[in-house]
Order: sequence, then C-alpha cells, then structure tokens
Amino acid sequence: MIFQRVWKKLGKMLPWCLLIFFLTGCGGSLWQTAVFTGEDTGQAQQWMKTGWMSGQNEESFLNGIWRILTGTVPTSVYYQLISGFPVLQNNMEEDRVSYSLEEEAFYASAFVPEGWKHKFEKINGMTVSEEVQVLLYHTHNAETYQPTYGVSKVTGQNGGVVQAAKLFQSVLQQKYGIRTIHNTTLHDYPDWNRSYQNSLATVQQMLQANPDVKAVFDIHRDAGFTSKKTTTATVHGKQAARIMLVIGANHENWKENLAFARRLEAVCKELYPGLLRENIHIRETGRYNQQIHPHAVLLEIGSDLNTQEEADYALECFSHVVYEVLKTG
Repeated sequence: MIFQRVWKKLGKMLPWCLLIFFLTGCGGSLWQTAVFTGEDTGQAQQWMKTGWMSGQNEESFLNGIWRILTGTVPTSVYYQLISGFPVLQNNMEEDRVSYSLEEEAFYASAFVPEGWKHKFEKINGMTVSEEVQVLLYHTHNAETYQPTYGVSKVTGQNGGVVQAAKLFQSVLQQKYGIRTIHNTTLHDYPDWNRSYQNSLATVQQMLQANPDVKAVFDIHRDAGFTSKKTTTATVHGKQAARIMLVIGANHENWKENLAFARRLEAVCKELYPGLLRENIHIRETGRYNQQIHPHAVLLEIGSDLNTQEEADYALECFSHVVYEVLKTG
C-alpha cells in the first residue's frame, strides 16, 4: 500500500518535473544540441542571415515562458547564439563557432556614409598629405603568434597583431610620410562575442575625428592550420607571413571596398610577389565594420603558427604597397 501511494505521488509530480527540466537550461541544451549539430555550415549561415526575423511571429505558451525565464527566443538559433549558451559552443566545430559569433547581424542600424561610388579600375583623389590618412585598429586584440609567445591568444592583452601594427604605423609615418593613427583599445575583452560591436564604436569615433582618412585596416591573424607552409612565403629573400585581404559583402556598398582591395592586390603582386596568400577573400554574410568607410579592408597577417618577425616583415612590405596606392591612385 505504501509503495502504491508513493508511486501515485511520483506520477503526479513527473509532468511538473519534466516541465521544469525543459524550461531551465537542461531541456534547452538538448534542444540546441539536436538542432545545431545536425546542420551544415550553409544552414548555420542562413540562420544567421535570417536571425533578426526569427521568433517574431505569434509564440506558443511554453515558448513565451522560455523567453521570460531566459531572455531568448527558443525558435530562433540567432537569439540562442547571442545569449551565449555553453552547449552551443561545446557541440559545434571550432571554425563554425568562430564564424557564427562574428556575424554582423548586430549592425543593421550601423552608420553608413552616403555618396559612395563604385570604382573598379582606379582609385582617384588619393594623395599623401599632412592630414591623417590611415587608421589601424584591432577587433581581436588578443591574437598573437605561438612560436614567439608560446600561446595563440593573450586574453585581456594586446597580442602580436598589435605589435606588428605598431611597426606598420611607424614605417608608414617615418619612411613614407603618411600620418597614421593606430588604436590599441581592447575590443575582445571581457566579452569576445561583442568584439565587432566594440570595435565598430571605436572606428566610428576615429572617423568622426578624422573625416578625410583614405584607408582603414582592421588587423588580424588567421588560425586553424596544422602547418605554416600555407601562410609563409619568401619575399625578397626573407621569410614573411602571407597576408590575406578580406572583404565583407553584406552591405550595399561593398564593391567600393572591393575596388580598393583590388588596387592593393595589384600593387602588392607587382612589388612583393607571393606576399598575398590568395585571391581577395569575399564573405557574403559578413561586414567586418567595412560599411563605415569605402576603403576599409580586413587584413589577416599570417596565422598563429607564424613568428612575430615574419608578421612584422609582412607589414613592413605592405606599408610600401599602401604608400604607392595612396600616392598614385
């Protein structure tokens, strides 16, 4: 008799236990694992592109409770992503996590200057002057070079990419007479997921203070390689970290950025054959803050397997490229 009474009470409690299980992180974690890990990168990209619209329709009672308790929308992978659920990062391949977290659906309301005109063959009106002409900054300050520093990232600090950019600035100014501002504000700490949002605010302030700037570079380094062969070249007899030019096409004026990148590419191939890693990398779903200036380009300086010396030399060479582009148009 006692066993039957206990069993009946457990039977009454079970539905409530299940409800609590699914309304807390546990049930949501299982839901995320089933949905996200079973999809390919293309589907993940599509979710990101449509993220702002997801979960906006009429919601069910349980979905409403979930939203109130967690602050996220259970039917939207986008909102699950920006809420930082640990299971999401633990159950996806590393490159897919990085790709998703850096998507710029955040920037739908970002400032976009008017009056851009596409110029594919030649950049006009670019001459060296006493005004600030180049801006350098870092969305991911912690990125560094493992052979030199022993780690690939120095969390909460400025890493090897910042050191390389300091040399970039020095050569542009002292050798070529191009006034350059290098901003070293930390954007990837304490919340790496907000790196692009943070750096967007910084670069907009820099542009407001220097409206006649001719070029804006966000300086990174790549990762995910098992060998440095792909990201290293011998340039004029010396080892250099190869540079990749990256353009985000998720804004209407992206072809202006591409035109500028093509000009840099042409001059670089002429002066320093092999320094560029491959053709310009265009990412259709990214922006990389490039919507704020027609000559904004993301630079990947080698990978975490390169040395600091190789990264420094790469940007020493590339400073000459920038000078020639600004000087000759």
